[in-house]
Amino acid sequence: MKINVFFVSVMALAMMASCTGRSAALKVTAPVEGCDTVSQAVMQQVYDEVQTSFKYGLVLAPADNFHKYDCPTVFRADGKWYMSYLCYDGRKNKDGRGYETWLAESDDLLHWKTLGRLLSFRDEGWDANQRGGYVDLEDIEWGGSYEVGQYDGKYWITYIGGDKRGYETTPLSIGAAWTDGGLTAAHEWNGFEQPILSPSDSLAQWWETITQYKSLVYRTPEKFRGTFGGDFMLFYNAAGINPSNGVKAERIGMAFSDDMVHWSRYEGNPVFGHENGMITGDAHIQQMGDLYVMFFFGAYWKNRPYHAFNTFACSYDLVHWTEWSGDDLIYPTEGFDDEYAHKSFLIKNKGVVYHFYCAVDKAQQRGIAVATSCDLGRSEVHFPAPEPK
Repeated sequence: MKINVFFVSVMALAMMASCTGRSAALKVTAPVEGCDTVSQAVMQQVYDEVQTSFKYGLVLAPADNFHKYDCPTVFRADGKWYMSYLCYDGRKNKDGRGYETWLAESDDLLHWKTLGRLLSFRDEGWDANQRGGYVDLEDIEWGGSYEVGQYDGKYWITYIGGDKRGYETTPLSIGAAWTDGGLTAAHEWNGFEQPILSPSDSLAQWWETITQYKSLVYRTPEKFRGTFGGDFMLFYNAAGINPSNGVKAERIGMAFSDDMVHWSRYEGNPVFGHENGMITGDAHIQQMGDLYVMFFFGAYWKNRPYHAFNTFACSYDLVHWTEWSGDDLIYPTEGFDDEYAHKSFLIKNKGVVYHFYCAVDKAQQRGIAVATSCDLGRSEVHFPAPEPK
């Protein structure tokens, strides 16, 4: 077995060495003064840069049918790659307790080893049964360091939190946790007694009053700090009913903070979404020069032949977003993702683009997969045999 693993690793490294990478930096056309829309020429440039035509396959999959993996966040620390991801401990939506946050490690972005938990279930409290987290303050430069910054001498996670059992059982709020113990070892992070944002807040906006989901925090770009206020910006998706048309949907909005704990919602929320009852969620931001790219997933859109997919939108000001209208970046095509292929996290390393995503098959098995911009072979990670119906 050791010989086989070594052989596979050597072959993967050889393929990476021979893979023709893309240019080190993408140069896009500067914004037109007074125009909030990103041109189709620039949108095409971004698509050409980020598309990943080769599905390597699963990189993390449960060993049994009583766990499901979800929502990868990939970052760099101490010369290695790390991934935080969510683990649901159930076979179906109602038979598990909820989300915990786990950590995995890799040398090459293809072969991953789970290290342990970062956020575990609690005995009591507002987040006793839901603690699904996303590592914050990562470098957002496309093709950059992907290292995670600190605030107040600590690393930070924001997370889906709740006390109801089951898969994403509403209502859910957004919590924050921190550690001064480093990023590379699995250990329990420190939480707070209350969420930082909640659908029941007195200042909650109409688009988030049902439940809140994924959040990611970045340092606010210097040129926007006077516009928004706050050193930190939080993108999150939430569900609510639009009072103007009665449409229930998931949309994406922003909040801002100076201390990672006390947050003010952007008055113009939501900044991105759709008004025909669809899911638009899990924003992941990358910066390409003056351009900001929001990778996101859609689900149950009436104009798609599949349930879920990943695509992107672009903006010069983080508020006005132009949606890509061409082919989706990721959608169901393989046996391991033929039910859902969604929830993206993209990075570019040594000229190669890696598109991590949540893959779900027809048996409702759920794991983390990756697609790449050049052929790096095929994964030997697979789902276990599904339970007989």
